[in-house]
Amino acid sequence: MRKGTKRLITLISAVACTVLTFAQDADEQRILNYFHSISSEEITGWMTEICSPKYNGRLAGTPEYIAAAEWFAGKMSEWGIKPAGDNGSYFQWFDHPYTVVNEIGELRLHIPLGDGTTITKSYSAPADFYPGMNSGNGEITAGVVWVGYGTTAPELNYDDYKNVDVKGKIVLMNRDVPYKDVRNPEYAKWVKYCYHQYKAENAALHGAVGMLYIDGNSANPNISYNEKLVVTGIGPEPLADIFAGLGKDNKTLLEQVDRSFKPASFSTGKVITMKANTTRHPEGRTCNVAGIIEGTDPVLKNEVIIIGGHLDAVGNAGGLLVDGGFDNASGVIDIMAAAKALAMSGIKLKRTLLFLLIGGEEVGLLGSKYYTKNPLYPKDKTVTYINLDMVGNGTGLAVSASETCQGLTEYFTQTNDRYIHRPMRTSTSRGSFYGRPRSDGLVFQADGFRTMSISTTDGVKPVFYHLPGDDETAVTPEIMEDVAKMIYLAFIEMANADTLNY
Repeated sequence: MRKGTKRLITLISAVACTVLTFAQDADEQRILNYFHSISSEEITGWMTEICSPKYNGRLAGTPEYIAAAEWFAGKMSEWGIKPAGDNGSYFQWFDHPYTVVNEIGELRLHIPLGDGTTITKSYSAPADFYPGMNSGNGEITAGVVWVGYGTTAPELNYDDYKNVDVKGKIVLMNRDVPYKDVRNPEYAKWVKYCYHQYKAENAALHGAVGMLYIDGNSANPNISYNEKLVVTGIGPEPLADIFAGLGKDNKTLLEQVDRSFKPASFSTGKVITMKANTTRHPEGRTCNVAGIIEGTDPVLKNEVIIIGGHLDAVGNAGGLLVDGGFDNASGVIDIMAAAKALAMSGIKLKRTLLFLLIGGEEVGLLGSKYYTKNPLYPKDKTVTYINLDMVGNGTGLAVSASETCQGLTEYFTQTNDRYIHRPMRTSTSRGSFYGRPRSDGLVFQADGFRTMSISTTDGVKPVFYHLPGDDETAVTPEIMEDVAKMIYLAFIEMANADTLNY
């Protein structure tokens, strides 16, 4: 080889290395710049927007929910995130009948006096009761029958309705079931009887005209609807008044049932008036919102990382507006903050990222159930589904992963250690969990997806779960900023890894 040729090759190699170094430095600088572009100020602005009255609590299926979905889809389009939904859109649609609560309604107890007269005690919402979000419409006055857990399970030799007649009556019942060991496989036999929907349907099947649900004074939306069943959630005071003078109480009765697995249902002798003003929309449809940043590697682009959280909240119960700031505007806004930074940075990603804003979580995990049965990308090509729900209150971070992808937690723990510096704990969401799913993440896990969840810990603000007060002030934007930054950096690492350690 001639000396000149050798010198030329050496020079070319040096220039190439220099160019490569400059390119790497440029990428790193770009990553850093967009890392710092994620700000609590912008997050606060989005939180104010999505919790504004014009979205009316984002009840799945309502025009206001659809408007919120369109707002987020518009942001994805603005940032260059491509649509991944039906027919080239950002939306994955599914049927969802829904109920609108027009007025708060009424709850009154009729108390007989010794002289044959009756006085009436009226209760106020939300302190004493909360309108049933899927209640039938109308006013009823009837006697109250305590029916424990409201469960009829002949295969388990258990029936709360066995020795009582509830036709034309109001049933008073509790959430859950008498079997409490949720980690025992036996619990799986009871799971279907835990659901609010089942309890309402069973009450109507037995001829009840009203249902008092001992679930605290908070919104309890569910997908069960019977036009002849008026439903109201009640708090401690009306519950105590119903039991007054009976020589027994709800807590003691439940403990007895839990020990014996024998129902203790009885007529209380008390009379209640319940009034609900609702409108049913059987034609309702709702949607998930889906956008992607496509991978660039010829092979790895077929692998998809999904990050999701539910967009819907519990709506407006006749003036009791739940904006859903913490639950779960915090989750979807953090997803969007990370998505914007990833899209605007122009950083090349080998794998594909799917941003999934889920509808209908609050009414029965409908959006996640629909997606798992109608995936936009094959399950076997999905690296993981990462769920964000209620991530905007606290000072610490937590990552939980299913047993099938524990190795992926390292992308988040290492990112936190290097750049975020928040207290963080990790855990395993075990496949041996026999309880009913209470999050979109558990729906994905039950369907065989590798799943992870990210949450905040050590809350510093009161949690107004399914209550007015869960608005834009219910979150701490600083930790939301850190969550979004962690997701942004971890996704770059995860998407560009040559191989992934599950």
